[in-house]
Amino acid sequence: MRFGFIGGGNIVRAILTGINKGGEFKNHDIGIFDIDKNILTTYSNQGYNTYNSIEELTQNSDVVVIAVTPQIIRSITDELKLAKDNVIISLVAGITLDWLTKNVGDFKLFRCMPTLAAQEGLGSFAISYSNKVANHEKNIVAEFFGSCGVVEYIDESLMSKVVAINGSAPGYFYYISRIVEDVAIKMGFEADVARRLFAQTMKGSAETILKSELSLKDLEGKIKVHGGTTSAALDAMEQEGLYKCIEEGLLACVKRSEELGKL
Repeated sequence: MRFGFIGGGNIVRAILTGINKGGEFKNHDIGIFDIDKNILTTYSNQGYNTYNSIEELTQNSDVVVIAVTPQIIRSITDELKLAKDNVIISLVAGITLDWLTKNVGDFKLFRCMPTLAAQEGLGSFAISYSNKVANHEKNIVAEFFGSCGVVEYIDESLMSKVVAINGSAPGYFYYISRIVEDVAIKMGFEADVARRLFAQTMKGSAETILKSELSLKDLEGKIKVHGGTTSAALDAMEQEGLYKCIEEGLLACVKRSEELGKL
């Protein structure tokens, strides 16, 4: 099975780095088209196939992955119509399956929201698909992205919203980590010490969430002892309106995702 990427930017680099580490797919089975020749040279030097046009890429691929901006995809719809015999996966934020069907064609379409953590083999991929897609094609896509993370198939109606939960979420964690690091420095910690301690704590907490059968409220309750330090911290955060701030942030993310689909 041959995979071809239209666009070779950060998210593609992250996905291919993770897939390369997994070793299940070989570089020579993956192709790239990008208007930036320097990007193509870099991928070529790494053993990937590179192409000078979308037409050339589609002719040499079974699965075509669109990884460009919402503005660019609108300018290449005619070229994408050449991929009528391919499975097409869009990574483009805000672009719906309905839009792809109307502007590209009623093809075998997937819509995917990835995360940059794919480069560590820890990506999360939320995916929807059109009614032309067969089960074996769903399995192929799940195997490909599953080689560098976790795949969840969800309803298309949730795709513009899921960016708030996975696609943009790393930014939230980096932001919170930066706050913790800044405060820790004021307390007298070295920045690198604070960063390592907090990052490892987040990593361990994430593993606990994934493996535990307890609800998030119950997990919180196991640490939040009445009158204790965690209770003091969480009570102060709640009084300052942290819950509302996070809620508003998630809703703003969804709103922007929906706006991008209309540009």
